Amino acid sequence: MFHWPLALAALACSAAAGAAAPEPAMPPTSKWVVNFADAQCVATRNYGTEADPLYLVLKAPAIGDTIQLGFVRKGARLDANQVNGELIFDEASPLKASFLEFGVKSMGQRARFVNLAARDVPALRQAKTIRVRIREKGIERLGTRFGMGQASGEEAFAVTQMSALLATLGTCAADLRRIWRAWDDEKGGEGLKQGPSANLSQLFSGDDYPGVAALKGQQGRVSMVILVDEQGKVADCTVIDTSGVASLDAQSCSVIKLGAKYQPAIGLDGKPAKSAVFQRISWKMF
Repeated sequence: MFHWPLALAALACSAAAGAAAPEPAMPPTSKWVVNFADAQCVATRNYGTEADPLYLVLKAPAIGDTIQLGFVRKGARLDANQVNGELIFDEASPLKASFLEFGVKSMGQRARFVNLAARDVPALRQAKTIRVRIREKGIERLGTRFGMGQASGEEAFAVTQMSALLATLGTCAADLRRIWRAWDDEKGGEGLKQGPSANLSQLFSGDDYPGVAALKGQQGRVSMVILVDEQGKVADCTVIDTSGVASLDAQSCSVIKLGAKYQPAIGLDGKPAKSAVFQRISWKMF
């Protein structure tokens, strides 16, 4: 069974050189499986074997048109690594992308994910091949220092039924919107008397700035949708407008999920209710 890690991550690749022929696309070894979970919509497909799986993963947010795209495979490495690269759908022009990789010890898995901007989703919808190129070795944390990572190369994946798959994920997301009622501080929210609230002003500090992004001088703004349950706990956090920097996207949701304490929304019946709230985080270096 595939286990979905509730954090943001990036994509795995193998080598291709200069003018050499493109890496042939790997065919899938299973059908698409869409998980209509309580707080997220996730589709997976295996490109490996049952004993040594390689999963293509797509996650759709409850609100917004972005897609989180990634691959998860077996792996013992736990270090985090950010690398720059490209996504290529069929023969289209390469899209510059920032990938984040990490390991999950309890699951024996290593994953790479990228947040795909809404403007690039139509190309994914029509794609027959997804090609991933890593253009640098990356930067990773080594104890208290930072060093060069080891990610490089290219992999290609043959995909089918993408339009139908994204439509199914859209149906799943619509179900999430009915369950997790969206709240806007200015406009309010349908089916809610009062939205969720939290004091986030002291939640983020300079220590939270990702070292990888700091080394590269990277800044950006991240928009997220946060699902808050009846107890005020964060059930899920998904980026809906990427900063274009994988570590900034990931850290935004990580800090929220680990440290945010919400007062739950109140439904029309006066009882605590599930809700979805929007949050923007700006990462700046001074």
